Amino acid sequence: MEGSMATTHPPTIPILGPLQPGTTQRHLVTLPGAALADEARPVTTITGAKPGPVLFVGAGVHGGEYPAVETVIRLGTSLDAAEVAGTVVLMPVLNLPAFWQRSMFVCPVDNVNPNRVFPGDPNGTYSEQMTHAFTNDFIAHADAYIDLHGGDIPEALVPFSICRAGTTATDAKAKELATVFGLPYLLAVSRPIQPAKGSSSYVAAAERGVPGFIAEAGGVGQLQQDAVELLVTGVRRVLAHLGMSEEKIADVPAPILLTGFEWVYAKNAGIFYPAVGVDEVVHAGQAIGKVGSLFGEMLETIIAPVSGRVLFLTINPAIQANGLLMGLGVTE
Repeated sequence: MEGSMATTHPPTIPILGPLQPGTTQRHLVTLPGAALADEARPVTTITGAKPGPVLFVGAGVHGGEYPAVETVIRLGTSLDAAEVAGTVVLMPVLNLPAFWQRSMFVCPVDNVNPNRVFPGDPNGTYSEQMTHAFTNDFIAHADAYIDLHGGDIPEALVPFSICRAGTTATDAKAKELATVFGLPYLLAVSRPIQPAKGSSSYVAAAERGVPGFIAEAGGVGQLQQDAVELLVTGVRRVLAHLGMSEEKIADVPAPILLTGFEWVYAKNAGIFYPAVGVDEVVHAGQAIGKVGSLFGEMLETIIAPVSGRVLFLTINPAIQANGLLMGLGVTE
């Protein structure tokens, strides 16, 4: 599929059953996987009256990133099949256990971060089976994929996108679409964000020849309407760029390109006192915060390991040993 767009209309996506041109359909989908039981996930399809690409838009890989979830819900109620060329597939929440239990970062069933185990494993844990089904039954049938995220419940965040840096046509298309989406910063990265068993969603998509990227906005466990509007507008901008919509949306400046993502951790458990905010530029060697004990002693000063921009920041003071404090976008 690399470098091409679907021509069969309506497309064949077996897990969804027959799709009808010119209609919006709501599905309750049970993903295959012995560990997943019969938990049904809502999926909306907008199958245009005219042929065109298949765009898959998902959210809720992390259950506490609410603007992303609301964006997908809103697209499902606002896109008009009569005005769409091609098919838009929308899943508002993948990680339902985390969504219902308000769990940060991980799936509470197995305590695994789903966005570190793509493309999954049909014989693995709950998260591994979930991401395997998600990759094979949805991403693999798309011509392009947008994974909507944001700051999780304890994180403030400046809007940015992430795609894979590479030399394939798929990587180039993903970067093109992420640029069109229109967030202020674009991370094009060539190495994993964290050591993990697997990779992230956009990497799994690229390995299937599907151009995909992550778009992040909002955070702090709130349904921020400005973040929702930003993400909705970004998806609509991609739809127009792919020829799936004739909607005219104002252009935005090209994003600032970043090529590295450095995460900063505390050594000690305690209270985190940040000295910087999101979207602030820091310099290597700069003191960017402190961690204190519950007796009021200063346990450590946090030093910026590199120069960069604060893309996200942990705003809840309680920090465990080796706890994540912030992420810096850098130009390597």
